[in-house]
Amino acid sequence: MADLKLYNSLTRRLEPFVPKEPGKVRVYNCGPTVYKRQHLGNMRRFVFADVLRRTLELLGYEVRDITNITDVGHLTDDELDQGEDKLEKAAREEKLTPQAIADQQTALFKQDLAILNIEPAHKYPRAAEHINEMLALIQKLIERGHAYVTKTGVYFDITSFPAYGQLSGNSVAALNAGARIEVREDKKHPADFALWKFDTAHLQKWDSPWGVGYPGWHIECSAMSQAYLGSDIDIHTGGEDNKFPHHENEIAQSEGATGERFVRVWLHNAHLQMAGKKLAKREGEQLTVDSLRDHGHSPLAFRLFALTAHYRHKLDFSWEALADAQKHLEAVKQLLRRLQAIPSPNEGEGQGGVDNRAIEQFTTALANDLNTPEALAVFLNYLREANAALDATPTAGTAGTILATLHQLDRVLGVIAPLEHELAETNAIPTDVQQLVDDREAARDQKDFAASDTLRKRISDLGYRVEDTPDGPRVYKN
Repeated sequence: MADLKLYNSLTRRLEPFVPKEPGKVRVYNCGPTVYKRQHLGNMRRFVFADVLRRTLELLGYEVRDITNITDVGHLTDDELDQGEDKLEKAAREEKLTPQAIADQQTALFKQDLAILNIEPAHKYPRAAEHINEMLALIQKLIERGHAYVTKTGVYFDITSFPAYGQLSGNSVAALNAGARIEVREDKKHPADFALWKFDTAHLQKWDSPWGVGYPGWHIECSAMSQAYLGSDIDIHTGGEDNKFPHHENEIAQSEGATGERFVRVWLHNAHLQMAGKKLAKREGEQLTVDSLRDHGHSPLAFRLFALTAHYRHKLDFSWEALADAQKHLEAVKQLLRRLQAIPSPNEGEGQGGVDNRAIEQFTTALANDLNTPEALAVFLNYLREANAALDATPTAGTAGTILATLHQLDRVLGVIAPLEHELAETNAIPTDVQQLVDDREAARDQKDFAASDTLRKRISDLGYRVEDTPDGPRVYKN
């Protein structure tokens, strides 16, 4: 397999990837907070995670992939560790229970993943279903001197963890110097963060050895990642805004409780922007997967668009840029149509191999810290070469090689298979349309071109188009 290099946010350098167990990779992805529909900025993050997993599998690794669902404890002001729970706030506004909101939004999230052809995680653990694991982890932290109980909750003592700040640069000394975190009287240090919040009025609340309440956001991921992947996991992904406080606090909690390294490689994706501003659920127009269709674009065009920038670089969204991605998608469709038009080889004839040069270039690009712009350039260049090859030698062998190569590249791209499915559905021509096609062909045979044109228009009015080829007419849904 090609040697994979990844930029580790913890060490701030590009490193050869070495998993704990040879050939196997355990990945934890910070998942959605399910209080509102996920926007396209969120979905860029999950396209990135999907490309990571697909690349690992392309390179021969066996991947265990976990994406959590945050359905409790994510506050509206995470840095200050105060404010209202986002899910509870949404529940009050919608006059529903937090559970109903979470169920609804989790279903929409999974639906959007499927539409973008993102491989489902092996498990989507929900925070509210793992309270016992969180309580056990908090108890360990108290016993090891990393946490303490106050009148408002249980807090992590950041001064007890000398490595605090290693990921984000927000060390205890830096936080003291910045003096930008509001002081709460019952905290030992203003930057100490909640592991458990006491609140008997909260809509979601549980008993604990220290008092009735609910978990802090950060403890959830530590508990769930350990439950499903153990300690010392290989890769942890998230948005760049998760570095602090969320991921910094995850490291402190997890390593404070186990005494072991928490994560080998941290990967952080940059934001999707529009007009220079980060897309966010709370600001302006909410651009979702549905918005893509409303503007006449395939969601798969967004998947291709997300690959045009490296995951560590900000990506500027515009409908013009998405239209360009849609054109690339249409070019793929047209090539697939050309391949379908070529008769299958007879028994005993060569099926064709694969274009090893294109596959090697594609894989090399991805192995270099998931360089999707370069990989996408290889793919688009291969489309041009494939069309030229069909122009020169439109044989079953040539078509077989092209299709086999496309399927190999699609192991990461994730657009060929759904397009083939779409074309198969549209190629199922209704009986009445097929009769018009047959009538038109008969008119052409009789040189009745006026009747032929009339029939073509009737076919078009029904939403189909006819292309005349040397092998006879081919019909496509518009």
